[in-house]
Amino acid sequence: MSSDDRIAKAASFLLHSPPGEVDDVFNDIRGIVNDDDALQAQIEPVLAESNMQQFLVVEVPGQQSTVLLTPYNQVSESRYLDPNTGTVFTFDHLRRIASDPESYNNSADENEELRAALQTHLDQYVANHYTNGSVSVFAHEGAVVSCIVSNKFSPGNFWNGSWRAVWSFNPAMAQLNGSAKVRVHYFEDGNVQLDTQSDFAGDIEAGRDVAKKVAKMIGQFEADFQQGINDGYRQLAERTFKGLRRTLPVTRNKIDWEKIANYKIGGELAHAEN
Repeated sequence: MSSDDRIAKAASFLLHSPPGEVDDVFNDIRGIVNDDDALQAQIEPVLAESNMQQFLVVEVPGQQSTVLLTPYNQVSESRYLDPNTGTVFTFDHLRRIASDPESYNNSADENEELRAALQTHLDQYVANHYTNGSVSVFAHEGAVVSCIVSNKFSPGNFWNGSWRAVWSFNPAMAQLNGSAKVRVHYFEDGNVQLDTQSDFAGDIEAGRDVAKKVAKMIGQFEADFQQGINDGYRQLAERTFKGLRRTLPVTRNKIDWEKIANYKIGGELAHAEN
């Protein structure tokens, strides 16, 4: 198999890597390919797709601001827009470095006022409901798209997790569509993953404070999704896992652990006397 074929096959693993473990997968790919020059030349488009898929949080160069890397603020192959500061910058996906900032005037977009208002409302929502959350709102192809991400990585305790949500509001149709996705990887003495997603749609009442109404509906949808996950785990604990356990041993009698402990102590004493 040629080096290009090895890279193409190995690169697909990057797109399926668990949250927070892209670097680990990338280092494994380096060992498989064993050709850093060829890997560097071909892997960046895959890394770009992975970073946008994961909503990578990036510090905007020259600004005290962060923005998510997404398909909705990609200006060109390696250029991205931060609409909050009006900055376009270059991002090196291999080294994860942002550079070459330039001013960008996005005030001419017909949805800029709504975008900015929704950003303000969602900033407050994320601050109130996420420990490590970030949100970026973009005007994209006639819609206002909100991207939310919250990551919590604890590889020392053998788990990593990520929450990602995308919400698209079409002002012309007054309709909100979105999806929220949770992915958790637990890998102590095994490999267990939670990968679940839910889609939503709703109509926004026209009138004043549209951004506030959109943010409120996003909060309601996400709360329902979170509650559904909690209910699912409760059912697993109370029904599914309980059903997997044997209620009684094969003797059909409960084990008297205290009596067994007394037998063990008595046996040890008898052995000591001998």
